[in-house]
This record gives sequence, structure tokens and C-alpha cells, in this order.
Amino acid sequence: MIITYYGKQFFKISQGDTTLAINPIAKDNTLKLKPAKFGADIALCTTRHPNYNGFENTTHSGKEPFEIYGPGSYEVQGNSYIGFRSSANIDGEEYINTIYFFTVEGISFCFLGDLATTDISQKTKEYTESVDVIFVPIGGNGTLNALEASKVVKHFSPKVIIPMDYGSDRESKALETFLKESSRSSDKPESKYVFKKSDLDTLTGHVVVLDVQ
Repeated sequence: MIITYYGKQFFKISQGDTTLAINPIAKDNTLKLKPAKFGADIALCTTRHPNYNGFENTTHSGKEPFEIYGPGSYEVQGNSYIGFRSSANIDGEEYINTIYFFTVEGISFCFLGDLATTDISQKTKEYTESVDVIFVPIGGNGTLNALEASKVVKHFSPKVIIPMDYGSDRESKALETFLKESSRSSDKPESKYVFKKSDLDTLTGHVVVLDVQ
């Protein structure tokens, strides 16, 4: 399995012939970023905002992804995707955020999205004990800050933690704070995270810092 980071909360997860896109950045985003483009089989969006819903950038050579767009339960290619409603705050405006749980090749994922609060619903908590890999925003400015993010992650006890949405600077204060709260003073960044399910067996709370591609 390969996880690639394209900035903000935009990720690609590749496993064999299957490609997932999560929170693809739209062309009319407010981040002044040029979005990456690639073909995906499945695309997830947590928040209906151009910084997260650029599904047009996951269509390639006539291939269009199955779009998952908000709370609910979905079955795609034999895998389940479940989304729970939470809150987001973008530039002072309230939005619906979706926390997604899904499994690919026996590896369970949680994607917190643009989560703005440490409050998690009881239904969401029912899924927290079976998470292998969690994606967590740490930059503040509408989403969880580094301290809040470290508290939320403790609900999940994940094997791997991937911080996101802290800007383009790997040496940002948010990342530094999050690593310290995770009992890691530093972490070597990776261009991509490549792993197998068996690699997770000995991990607990392992933080993976990804460079933006």
C-alpha cells in the first residue's frame, strides 16, 4: 500500500489496481495551490468546499471515480465506507465535516477531515478501537490545533498517525508541538509511505510525516 500527500488534506492511497483520492483540492481553491491530477477509482470528500471537493482532478482518460460525499454508509468494490457527521469551520463559517472509516485490503483507516472540535459523537467512538491508520489535522485555524489533535488521537489508539493540514513547512510550530505531544522529538519525512499490513503488527502510535509532492 502506498500513501502520497499533495498538501492541505489531499491524499492518494494506492493498493494494486485501486486508487483512492481523499479531499482533492479543486481548481478554484482558496489556498493558491495548483492541484495535483490523477485518475482515481474512489474519491472521498469531507467538506463541501473547494479546498476539499476537487473531484474533477481525480478524473483521467475518461475514468471517473465513485464519489463519496458526506455522512452515510457506502459499499464500493467490496469495501465499506462509513461517514459520521461532525463540524468544520472555514474562515469563520460553519460547515459539515465528515469523519470517514474505511478498510482496504484488511487495513482500517480513519480520516478526521476538517474536524474543528474535540467533541466526537458516541456513534463515532464505537469505531475508534479498530483503526490502523489515522489522518489528523493539526494546524489550527479552524481545525484542531496540535494539542487538541493529540488528545483526539488518544481515543483511537491507532498503529500509525499521519498529521496533515499544518502548512507547507515541515518545521512548522504545529508539527513540532504535535511530535512532542506524541513523544517524538523529531521524525524523518518520507516522500511516500509504503507498507504492508504485516508491517503494522509491531507499531503503536507511530507518526509518519509526509512531504508534499
